[in-house]
Amino acid sequence: MRRGFTLVEVSVASVITAVVGLAVTGSLRAVSEAMRDQDRLAETMTMLASSEARMANHLARARMILLQRSDQVLLWLPNEPFDASGENTELFDTIHADELAWWAMDSETGTLRLDIVRDRADRTGHGLSTDWASLHGALQAQDRLESRIVLRGLAHGSFQVEDGERCSVRRLRFDGALRADRGGQHVVLGGRLLHGQRHPDCP
Repeated sequence: MRRGFTLVEVSVASVITAVVGLAVTGSLRAVSEAMRDQDRLAETMTMLASSEARMANHLARARMILLQRSDQVLLWLPNEPFDASGENTELFDTIHADELAWWAMDSETGTLRLDIVRDRADRTGHGLSTDWASLHGALQAQDRLESRIVLRGLAHGSFQVEDGERCSVRRLRFDGALRADRGGQHVVLGGRLLHGQRHPDCP
């Protein structure tokens, strides 16, 4: 009567167990990586949809594009409804700090961000001829800006500068691409101002 396994049988069983274990581990790893890829893709699609919606909202509200550079644009988003009253017209024509929205591409971090004044009740008025890039730098140095990431994981991106004259430019466009690990999609944001109006100081 046989009482145990031979050394050969034990060795064969060990090899089979190891092979099965490796196969199972490999399958689990593949499933885990596939799920991570799906989560990353879903996050990317949500981020793209959110950035498109935010840009569309700003283009619908913007009165003017005050600054247009390859790495930054500034939109003027008036808070006051225009009702033709004298007082309201003056307020409507004043560019207040809380109505400024800088869209900026940061190539070092691969992010497209939105910078707005931290104090959402800041009614400081600015003239049309303001050096907007310098104002952005000053507000940033004073920690008066709040940055919100619109897109992350960009391999590159820039704004197309169509016209440096703020009184005539009515369209903006951002072209970029996500990194390969983010799907590598081509990203295009922008369009024409839906309700753009000239400032009284425009010639």
